[in-house]
Amino acid sequence: MTKKNKIVLGIVAGLAATVIIYNVVKKKTDISGNGDPTGNGTGSTNPSVPFNANTIAEKLYDAMKNTGTDEDAIFSALRNVTQAQFAQVVAAFKYRSYNSTAGNQINYIPWGDPLPLKDLPYWLKNELSSSDYQKLSLKFPNYL
Repeated sequence: MTKKNKIVLGIVAGLAATVIIYNVVKKKTDISGNGDPTGNGTGSTNPSVPFNANTIAEKLYDAMKNTGTDEDAIFSALRNVTQAQFAQVVAAFKYRSYNSTAGNQINYIPWGDPLPLKDLPYWLKNELSSSDYQKLSLKFPNYL
């Protein structure tokens, strides 16, 4: 092995060791996700913000009611919601008119049949990408 090859091998080994050490240290010190696939924390409530299922349900509706979905608003609204609280949000959301064709609550033919009423899990499944819905279903497996 030439001297040049030894130097290159030493550099590569040093870089590999640095990457491994960085990843090990990062995993031990990274508390942002704490096992939560949404990356929004543990799902525990934030004591500085009181939980209100109706407010969260309205935020979710506002994020999905028009054409185009505000995914960030959905994840933000559900950031500190526990699984038990999510059940309350689903109940508060109730059933709302949903246009399956356009992905919103607008009935483009008002003299026709009324739009079908759908619950929050249906809205989320149809408004979010499959990967975003999967993240939420991991956080709220009993309801999604």
